[in-house]
Amino acid sequence: MMNTDAPIAGEPAPTQPRKNQPHFAPPQSKANPPQQRQSRRATALSVVQTLMLILALSLSTYAYASIDSMPEQIGTDGTNASEMLVRTEGRVADSICTEGGAELFLGNDLNANGYLDEQEITSSTKICHGKEGLSGPQGAHGAPGDDAAGMLETVELEPGSTECSQGGMLIHSGTDHNSNGQLDESEREASTPVCDGRIGSDGNDGLDGNDGASGVQGASALVEQVRVPASVCSSGIMLNFGIDDGQFEGTAFDGVLHDDEIRSSIRICNSPLQFGPISDFASGIADGVSPNCDALVWMQQQQQILMAGVNGINGCELWVSDGTEASTQLLLDINPSGDSLPGQYLGLHAAQTQSGERIFFDADDGINGRELWVSDGTMAGTQQLHSNDQSITLSSSSNIVSWKEGVVVSDASGDLYWCDATTIHPLFEHPMFSNEAQQLIEGQTLGMTALGSDMLYANEENILFSGHISGDVEPHMLQSDGTLTSWNVYEQGSSEPSAPLIFNETVIVVAESQQGRQLVQLMDDGTFDWLTSLQNQGTGSPTTHVAEHLGIHLVHNTLVFDALTSGVDAQAWAHDLASGTTQMLSTNIVEPGDRAGGIVHDERLWFDCVAPQVAHELCSTDGTMEGTRVETDLRPGIASSEIVAFASHGDTLFFIASGTIDGFETGSSLWYASSGDVGLAYDPWPGVNNNSGSGTYGELVCSEHHILFASHDGSRGHEIHAWSHGALTEEWLIW
Repeated sequence: MMNTDAPIAGEPAPTQPRKNQPHFAPPQSKANPPQQRQSRRATALSVVQTLMLILALSLSTYAYASIDSMPEQIGTDGTNASEMLVRTEGRVADSICTEGGAELFLGNDLNANGYLDEQEITSSTKICHGKEGLSGPQGAHGAPGDDAAGMLETVELEPGSTECSQGGMLIHSGTDHNSNGQLDESEREASTPVCDGRIGSDGNDGLDGNDGASGVQGASALVEQVRVPASVCSSGIMLNFGIDDGQFEGTAFDGVLHDDEIRSSIRICNSPLQFGPISDFASGIADGVSPNCDALVWMQQQQQILMAGVNGINGCELWVSDGTEASTQLLLDINPSGDSLPGQYLGLHAAQTQSGERIFFDADDGINGRELWVSDGTMAGTQQLHSNDQSITLSSSSNIVSWKEGVVVSDASGDLYWCDATTIHPLFEHPMFSNEAQQLIEGQTLGMTALGSDMLYANEENILFSGHISGDVEPHMLQSDGTLTSWNVYEQGSSEPSAPLIFNETVIVVAESQQGRQLVQLMDDGTFDWLTSLQNQGTGSPTTHVAEHLGIHLVHNTLVFDALTSGVDAQAWAHDLASGTTQMLSTNIVEPGDRAGGIVHDERLWFDCVAPQVAHELCSTDGTMEGTRVETDLRPGIASSEIVAFASHGDTLFFIASGTIDGFETGSSLWYASSGDVGLAYDPWPGVNNNSGSGTYGELVCSEHHILFASHDGSRGHEIHAWSHGALTEEWLIW
């Protein structure tokens, strides 16, 4: 926590103001893409100083968060342990630090105001910048020196240790002079302990009217070291800071720092972030990823990637990787006599179950046909899903959604099933429904067929699905309490619902009406309200193409969607839920979401589009005509940028597109847009006018560490590439 504006010598210059859109980052040479030019600190002293400042700032923020997270109701007589705070102040040049520096103050926050007051300081230390020496005469050329690197190393401290009475860790820093990849004891230049806090004492019952309120037990502050994924960088540290208070789904007072209890993190790499192909399924120029064999998913809990790939020997089968090429291996040859094509219809679908994260997918083992499979990322945990001699047969019309610690799947016969990692239940006979509710649902769905084959969508509480009754396709919704609601939206025929959107207990779909395809709001009592009355301009005939490419997205309080109302190209439309007005967002921007769909990012909807003078480019809207605009011209003039996929992480939007750098074509590459800047993130096939064909197969998948997609690098065909985004998203510090 800085309480002065005094600059520290050697600090980077303040970030310059962002420029207005559209705007590009400084051009990057294709021979030296940005991920290959990350700099390293010149000396270990800089590493030590910066690390200590980072730790101080993080601990200060974390301590403040711990105070802010404490319940306000505290016992009157009990005394909780005070939080330890760290305060930093910049030092201008003086007699002690002639080149400036910083001063760290430590102490307990006795008055619990979240700030380390002067009277609470118990110790302090100064960190001074080294004095720059005078230039000496040039000496003779010496022998080549070693490529010494600054390194960080952590050692766990047990409770009762000299440095930390409650346990914690000791961070050593220095320079790896002998380049053995380890920080030897003689190479250590500084050691910094990071200690767990102690549990405060219980307070006595407080008084609140006639009822006594319990005192609050102070939760322990914890610090946790996490292994740096090899797919991110070859050397580094990850530290998580948090409070053992059971926040959200954490477990209080168990001495373990759960994900929901983490308040802040420090992530440092001693080497450049990793990037490049992580597979070579089909050795050489042959494609390891192809149509119907391109499913891909990131398993966050296991920190693994599951993917479909073909190697020319086993056929298209299931592969697993930690995110490095060395770790990529065949997980299971599901069909020894041919192609199992995992994920051909359902993809690889991640869901949280009571057993943990599981991946559900369709596959053909060559014996039972295409059925539902499940995997935990191990060979032993990858199997066809059976329960009471029942399995689920799938077809191209099958759909899948996550729901209630499992998945709901529509099978080849048009029935709905709920499955977790071990059991299968007909959806309407789920054990969480009472016998009375099951009987009622059975009566309501009597004669209903092809459930979920046209539409299947879910949020935490509700399942929205289509159902056929005598050829009439209408929407239905099952709630977690067993209540089934059905709508007869189009009494003259089939409403054929599509493009579902559920938010704030409101259901929006596109459905057939006497005026063609329109947006309709479904109420939970079985009633509905038509929101739009679009018409084909000039002819007045009903609209037939609504939300077919862009879908329906909520931006602020506005529904944004695509609709074809004139000519041959669809346009972007908006319906304001507050005013009830519907308007076209632009007369110039057409074909919204035609190739890549749309994604809500930074309170705007981003989509691919076609516009005069720029052809096929990136557009965005805030739901108003004034806020709808073209964002890029990656290939200047009427050449199209061929945007095919979107992904988002934090403040950064990623997309696959073709562009130019220094007048040369990049081919299909990974680009980013962040805070007004647009730039090239990663070119899988560097070189003049090379085209990697990124996104030709599969999806663009974003994990907390990487961007994953299929691409061609010029030597190994279409394979899976991983690009670590931590430097761009500012989640990793690179030395």
